[in-house]
Amino acid sequence: MKKLPVGIQTFRKIIEGEYLYADKTGYIYDLIQGGSYYFLSRPRRFGKSLFLDTMAEVFGGARELFDGLLIDETDYGWERHPVLRIDMTQVDARDSVTFEKELAGMMREKAAAEGVALSGDTPASLFRGLIEALREKHGRNVVVLIDEYDKPIIDHIDEPEKAEANRESLGYFYGILKGQDANLRFVFLTGVSKFTKLSLFSKLNNLEDLTMWEKYAGVCGFTEREFDALFADRIPAYRESRKEAGGRDGSKSDAEIRDLIFRWYDGYTWDGETRVFNPFSLLNFFNNNKYRAYWYATGAPAFLVKAFRERPYEYAQIQETGINELVLDSHNIENAPLVSLLFQTGFLTVKSIEEGPPEEYTIGFPNTEVSESIGQLYLSTVTGAVDPLSVSFIKEARKALDAGEPERLEAPLNGLYASIPYQLHREEEAYYHSIFLAALQFLGFRILGEVSTAEGRVDGVLDRPNGMSYVIEFKYTKADDDADADAIEKLLDDGIAKAFKQIEKRDYAKRYSGSAHTVFKIAIAVAGRGRVRVCTRK
Repeated sequence: MKKLPVGIQTFRKIIEGEYLYADKTGYIYDLIQGGSYYFLSRPRRFGKSLFLDTMAEVFGGARELFDGLLIDETDYGWERHPVLRIDMTQVDARDSVTFEKELAGMMREKAAAEGVALSGDTPASLFRGLIEALREKHGRNVVVLIDEYDKPIIDHIDEPEKAEANRESLGYFYGILKGQDANLRFVFLTGVSKFTKLSLFSKLNNLEDLTMWEKYAGVCGFTEREFDALFADRIPAYRESRKEAGGRDGSKSDAEIRDLIFRWYDGYTWDGETRVFNPFSLLNFFNNNKYRAYWYATGAPAFLVKAFRERPYEYAQIQETGINELVLDSHNIENAPLVSLLFQTGFLTVKSIEEGPPEEYTIGFPNTEVSESIGQLYLSTVTGAVDPLSVSFIKEARKALDAGEPERLEAPLNGLYASIPYQLHREEEAYYHSIFLAALQFLGFRILGEVSTAEGRVDGVLDRPNGMSYVIEFKYTKADDDADADAIEKLLDDGIAKAFKQIEKRDYAKRYSGSAHTVFKIAIAVAGRGRVRVCTRK
């Protein structure tokens, strides 16, 4: 078996070191033949940098590295072009003054490495001069590859003045590219978000956005076909390692392990059809032989935490919800809906697409790694209650739901809500509903919130591997400040009655008609500052 390229983003190192590689060079050939100016958005740690580095080697004429790969089987001419790579993660952007100084310094360093002289003092003027100098020196048009174009802005989303100052500097910098068309062979920019694209590239309006193109849905990450070609022979080795360690996977079949790996790390899609693995997580899984939230552990954006804190009630609406392309392309990241923020940062993915215009996307969590991680992040942000969960809620919830006794959720739910600090409580149904959903997602349950049916939207749908399925309706009633225990009990009784009435009237369990599932109807009532009652019917 070839070595795993964990953390390696250099194409030459992968090929010369005989590391495992998923051949993406066919995409590069198509892009070169089809146009000149492109933009691609993908989550962090998703292979964007490696893809750019592979492009750099193609345009650098390093044909010897591509023996046996797809592009070597085409009519590509392997002409050598000067390649200008700019990685915005390497530019200090703590403030606009430092950012412009650092970016100007980067241009001068690249000029010195190429042995060309530059005049000018702003990043934009130096960038223009560098392109022109490279074109003159090499006699061929220049290739510009820009990685993480948006990082100087994204890093300061919680500081609007700094973000706007860096946005303005980048607008002038990137705007140079359109005026240099006569000197450019190819331009490719990558980033995490599309939010800033519309305003940032107003002067560079000839970019083709590949983010949601079906043809390039597999350009980053591992597809199912690539998984089977590159990783299938690692499953027996993984099973043996778990058997030696006494793990449960040691007794599972290859098919069962494959299915579990897919549930943990597969599921990202930008066209609703082509599913890809998070490459960072999959490589680390096989490297460590353990299920862990590897991608999430590399860091969650600070602005996402802020959004959870300020709009906790939106969490209940993010699963299986609809959003159109106009909202996804919104450049106003500061006020974007939570579902759009989560999609842009890789925590949500496309589940299906309804053709437009505008196109309508159904959005959801891609896999277990993400749903568990985002559930933990949400809970720690809005309740601070992750530690109590690990002691009581996890054990009780799993036992209750697998035993078909969901009413046993009542005690741990009361404990969970009681642990929320006074100042964090929100007297809104969506707030308590969101915490409930996040808690179950944190436990690894695949629970969907706000699921559409022919008669309405179900607050929660949960399917367990043992054939137990749960249809959940959630009701919250605000209580007067002086309400006594009897009054709270009356509110809970009313909430349970209303929940069951809605489940029956709208026939929420109809989705399971004709199936072998054992279906439970769960009514959850919350009153006042988090008092809970859970009741069940079959």
